[in-house]
Amino acid sequence: MKGKKKTVWTKRRHARVFAFLRPVMRLYFRLRYNFKARPGGLKKGAYLIISNHQTTMDPFLLSLSFRFPIYFVASDDLFNLKVSPLINYLVAPIPKSKSVRDVAAMMGVLRVIREGGAVGIFPEGNRTVSGGQWEMTDAIAKLAKSLKVPLVIYNIRGGYGTDPRWGHSIRKGKCSGEVRKVVSVEELAELTNEQLFDLIKDGLNVNDADSGISFRSKRRAEYIERALYLCPVCRGVSTIVSHKYKFKCKNCGTEAAYTEKLAISPAVAGFERINEWYGWEKEEIVKAVSEGLRVEDGGILFRESVKFKSKKKLDGDRVYIDKDKLAISDGRREQVFPLDEITALTMVGKKKFNFYYKDKILQVKGNKRFCAIKYVHIFDGIRQINGQIKEN
Repeated sequence: MKGKKKTVWTKRRHARVFAFLRPVMRLYFRLRYNFKARPGGLKKGAYLIISNHQTTMDPFLLSLSFRFPIYFVASDDLFNLKVSPLINYLVAPIPKSKSVRDVAAMMGVLRVIREGGAVGIFPEGNRTVSGGQWEMTDAIAKLAKSLKVPLVIYNIRGGYGTDPRWGHSIRKGKCSGEVRKVVSVEELAELTNEQLFDLIKDGLNVNDADSGISFRSKRRAEYIERALYLCPVCRGVSTIVSHKYKFKCKNCGTEAAYTEKLAISPAVAGFERINEWYGWEKEEIVKAVSEGLRVEDGGILFRESVKFKSKKKLDGDRVYIDKDKLAISDGRREQVFPLDEITALTMVGKKKFNFYYKDKILQVKGNKRFCAIKYVHIFDGIRQINGQIKEN
């Protein structure tokens, strides 16, 4: 019909699906996470909604504060599941490759906004591993100013304490979500990119270790080695092992407990919080690798990831990284990927990382105790030393 606006992304069925799922999800997350969503108080319309990123379920948690569907920017891995076509049909997430610029994703954001829809983005691009804020770039500030719609800053609290990314089990505590601040279009226009970026970082800065809330579990330290990979006492790499509420270095015997208050007790080399230890090891591992250390793991699964298709298994069961390259081997031959030819490398889930090489998305998946984040730290650190600063 002439003159009638044709929608490209937003559909009436999305609102119906959201209305149906909202009460179901509210009950589910109340029982599973003890989660309470405070009403956002916003009418349906075009918004850019941003949030800190603590759990896999954050899009669902955030949505419970609103009465309209939100179109989330989602990573590649979501589009490699068997149910991906169904997810795309029901809620139409906006696909984006992690840690690399994605023009198609930004076009998707613009389409939703132009059609009067709300877009949801987690600017950190990855859920926290340490409990602290993941690094982000000022691209989110530039986007917020360019869209010319209200910016909604949302906070999820207690998600890391309840379901830490490195963990295996849910802990009993408290979890909540609420709108922290709404920045109007007029306010956005008055702020410089730098001022807005500082406001965003401050607005999204949530650390559950400072909350004073207890998160109870008899297995609260299990798989902490997915986050803590460098012993600050003996400098052993991947020597930390965990069991129930304790962990120790199998090299030097240093032992500690992970408490219900998210603390390390007794402190190890002065570190009382995971975030403190994590920040230290991030710098130290890069120094060690730049001086010749090679970091490696066996028992991996090597695959190629293609949007909307099943992952393709590739040859290789061992991975290593040094100051020049990432390599995959199978005992007979070695596939070498020079670091300066890899566009980006990012952690996916709990025990995987993707790297982008010559228009391909390649994935390394480890065993249940595999630490993927150390490869991210090494890659990013060596790239910075070489003057190749990553842009999200």
